[in-house]
Amino acid sequence: MSRRAQALSLARAVMGRLGRHDLVLLAAGLTFFAMIAVVPLLLVALWATGLLIGSEQLAVLFQRLLAYAPESLGFRDRLASLAEIGSSLSLLAFVAALVPATSYGEGLVRAFDRLAEEESRAKGVRGRLLSLLLLAVLPLLVLTGLAAVATLPDLLGFGPFAQVLGVYLTFLVCWAAATALLAVTYRWFSPVTLDWRPLLWGAASTGSFLSGMSLGWVLVLRFGVSVGRAYGGSALAGQLVLFAIYLYLVQAVCLVGFGLTLELVERRRRPQGD
Repeated sequence: MSRRAQALSLARAVMGRLGRHDLVLLAAGLTFFAMIAVVPLLLVALWATGLLIGSEQLAVLFQRLLAYAPESLGFRDRLASLAEIGSSLSLLAFVAALVPATSYGEGLVRAFDRLAEEESRAKGVRGRLLSLLLLAVLPLLVLTGLAAVATLPDLLGFGPFAQVLGVYLTFLVCWAAATALLAVTYRWFSPVTLDWRPLLWGAASTGSFLSGMSLGWVLVLRFGVSVGRAYGGSALAGQLVLFAIYLYLVQAVCLVGFGLTLELVERRRRPQGD
């Protein structure tokens, strides 16, 4: 079988798996958990990163990041506020944030069980415990991303060619970070054991798409968009909807990537000739 035929066969198998379980509904359900968890998750990750490098150094790195954040819709101010709160989080607030932050793990377990067509027990408890492991990985990824944003401009300069090269290198850094995070997430939250080779292929393919989509989203926002008009002139309502759409797209891509990984694992285990 040619590579093209293999790719088409794999695509049909993935779409068949996703079609049996209503990807739109699964992504919407996972988005609900993500909306609950995303802010406390970021606060916990920033707090832990501050413990690793110090709150002052974290503030310096985050200020460099804010220079690239979109000015439209108040994103820059909200990111700055989030960084300030996260770096000064008290121990009690940290413990309190763990409750909503780990709810995303529960959503992942439920969605992955459905796609893998396996049922695991104690979904809520299992998902939240696994989320604690995921939280241990996040500070390293946050630190990698912040360090890349802080150092790339000084290394490359600010000319047109340097800016294009900077975007490309940022894409590569985000791709690597997304691949690592997806590989860990798929491996830990899957109800079935995933072999490492197809797991890395699935995570890398999904990570490249997520990285490109996220960079494109940021570039679009930097041009400025007016979404409040569709909601009675309320800029806040427009911001929330725009953020929810982005979160939904991220969940949909992650679920497609997990379906791809499952199919790659099954094909690797399938006897030759079947």
